[in-house]
Amino acid sequence: MKRAEFLKTITPFVPVGTPETIIDWVEKHRMQLSIKNDRKTKLGDFRGALRAGEVHKISINGGLNPFEFLITLIHEFAHLVVFEQYGRKAQAHGPEWKRAYQQLIIPYFELNAFPEPLRSVFLKHMRNPKASSHGDLKMVRVLALYDTADNTKITYLESLDEGAHFELNGKVFIKGEKRRTRFMCKEVITHKLFTVSALAEVSEI
Repeated sequence: MKRAEFLKTITPFVPVGTPETIIDWVEKHRMQLSIKNDRKTKLGDFRGALRAGEVHKISINGGLNPFEFLITLIHEFAHLVVFEQYGRKAQAHGPEWKRAYQQLIIPYFELNAFPEPLRSVFLKHMRNPKASSHGDLKMVRVLALYDTADNTKITYLESLDEGAHFELNGKVFIKGEKRRTRFMCKEVITHKLFTVSALAEVSEI
């Protein structure tokens, strides 16, 4: 894909002022970037080139807001950098990946790519980045502020009252007491207890 064509494709998905740096990555590291329909199990992924002539492949969910799209892309690109340096010897989200992620994100803070309050929360997150931004409750909450109107209709478990009935993965539960970042919930049919993330997307009944 030619540079102008790539810029036209990527621009709607990322914050203003960032597409040029992204295409520089693609051209320098022989990678293929794909924008996918949203996947429930992951925001993005990386597959390293294992054979001569192959290229690295990164895919990102296209339904993410521009800031989460960029953050996810940098997350995956950090995997690429580590793969080129260490192959499969480094841990997936070990110290090598954290250092690469922290270095890659610096230019975007310098570009003021992230508005407040996301910038402040993200800076704290990057002191010791988690395997997923969704593993940081503060990051999930602040990123949700920039979702589209359709995405803001999502109901998170933490917003329901204790004792409320909700549906999750086709099953009905009763919300119980909070235990750190999760809630103890009882499945209505089996009466079994489960701990459910405070930021699980649910449907109130």
